[in-house]
Amino acid sequence: MRLVTATACSMMFGFLSLAGGLGLIPSSAIPLPGAEITLQVVGAPAGAQFKWDFDGDGRPDATTSQPGASWTVPAGPWEVVVEVVHGGQPLARLSTMVVADARGGAIREVRWTQSAVEVTVTFFARTRIMGPGLTVDVPPGWVVTSRDPSTVNEQGQLEILPSSAMELYPGQELTVSYVMYPPSSGARARLMGWVTGYVAMEGGVERVAIPVAGPVSF
Repeated sequence: MRLVTATACSMMFGFLSLAGGLGLIPSSAIPLPGAEITLQVVGAPAGAQFKWDFDGDGRPDATTSQPGASWTVPAGPWEVVVEVVHGGQPLARLSTMVVADARGGAIREVRWTQSAVEVTVTFFARTRIMGPGLTVDVPPGWVVTSRDPSTVNEQGQLEILPSSAMELYPGQELTVSYVMYPPSSGARARLMGWVTGYVAMEGGVERVAIPVAGPVSF
């Protein structure tokens, strides 16, 4: 677990979702609600066509002959999908999670080691968050562990709580990591996680659960 003060450039990280050597990179995976971002496919062959589904409903919202698109992001989590078509045939399907939340944003990075998957989640606070933690879905058959204090809840999710007394203030960031051990060589999984905590509201506090942005499968 690492707590630091964020810089402005930290909010502009682009994250790569790879499939067959192609990648999908958003200019920001955690924009403010109503902000415009660009999405770029890298590695596509010349002459490819791109079908963009911004809201994850399975229907293309735009089709382009260029590997980029602009999108004004409404509040909420959105699994953005782009289908790359070449020569009239589907070539690849790329996806990434984009989350627009005024309270903060969290981004995951995924790295394969020889026998496990290391996942690092960095949370950027935009308001005061009390008792920040991370809740992670455990894919069937996988084993998930963390060096930070953690427990498994009734839904079988791993809950990581670095410190119940911790508070994040606007401009600060918190990094938490965990390790996933696959049930077999070459196993695939879908990644889902939420940064949790409490936000002061008029007359009390409200529990928040902000989905983690970035790659959703590997």
